Amino acid sequence: MKLSKKIIPSAIAASLVLAFSACGGGGDSTTPTPKTIKTVPDTTPASQTSDGKTTLSGDITSDMTLSADKVWVLKGLVAVKNGATLTIEPGTTILGKSGTGANTSYMIIDKGSKIMAAGTSAKPIIFKGETAYDGGADVWGQWGGLTIIGNAANSQVAPYEVNTAFVAGDTDLADNSGVLTYVSILNSGITMEENKEINGLSMVGVGSGTKVENLTVNKSDDDCVEIWGGTVNLTNVDVSECSDDHFDIDDGYAGTVTGLKVTQTTGYSAIEMSGTTAATFNDFNINVTTSIKDGAIYFKKGGIGGHFNNGILTYNTDDLAGYGALHSSSNYTIDTDNTSFSGVTINGSNPVKFSGDSKAALQTAFDANSTNVR
Repeated sequence: MKLSKKIIPSAIAASLVLAFSACGGGGDSTTPTPKTIKTVPDTTPASQTSDGKTTLSGDITSDMTLSADKVWVLKGLVAVKNGATLTIEPGTTILGKSGTGANTSYMIIDKGSKIMAAGTSAKPIIFKGETAYDGGADVWGQWGGLTIIGNAANSQVAPYEVNTAFVAGDTDLADNSGVLTYVSILNSGITMEENKEINGLSMVGVGSGTKVENLTVNKSDDDCVEIWGGTVNLTNVDVSECSDDHFDIDDGYAGTVTGLKVTQTTGYSAIEMSGTTAATFNDFNINVTTSIKDGAIYFKKGGIGGHFNNGILTYNTDDLAGYGALHSSSNYTIDTDNTSFSGVTINGSNPVKFSGDSKAALQTAFDANSTNVR
């Protein structure tokens, strides 16, 4: 995982492709016309395989474009570094090769580099498991996920827990790590080893200059989305079927999330918050039908606040031993000065609305605004 893969020179890759196209198919004696091959510079970690896919491995250290006319496969860690920009065309499919431990396939955009993944509603950009793409089961845990490291961290943010060689900077709260629009991340989530869990989308110290809109994360074998620190804002985020938390914020994340849709039929919390954190959630729709524990919105440990505006929380779980729709940890208190609710409705079959050691404080904050309904 932590070691760069050996880059395959493009000349070798091109010869392999030509050999494959020349020897394929039927008994026609006509000399086949070779395909036009767009060679990739030797500085990029790309090679074409016998099934027509193009494999990426190792470091990308100069600008590169993933075109929509190819199917790209991540093999092991693919890291965009040294200020390089990775551009992904609308309609492009990127697959993650199966593997665990050091063989886990995942992508990191390092600080100072950018990902320009500007899909459209008609041509979204799809990250998914190669196994599912090839006709296998459409389940989580087939590859790692996408991680972005920025320069908008704070003193709470540690090196990236999965690979500590990647450390967020703290020099620019408005840092720009690129664009993610109309992007879907599917079949992701790998636990490489204890406490080294890759989510569908991970963002570490990512700044507000980064654009994240119309994002879908479905079927991740950890969190759908996890954000450590940073100021990045997200708009229209749809998460579902993740095994841990669906939207997890930590370590002083201070951005605004608008249009979050959580459809929770698996896992723990719809939203989990930890560290000294007080993000803003506007226009959200959370529907929880199954939860292992921790409620729908979990104020984890102390110093947690949050501003929740114009949202619906439908909590249709079983009793869950007293875990309420808004749950707080034992032996800790929330940040009451930075906790507010406005225009929020809590409904559903589970009658427990507030729970944990800050139950009374949560109820007081909720009932303080007459536009809230429970």
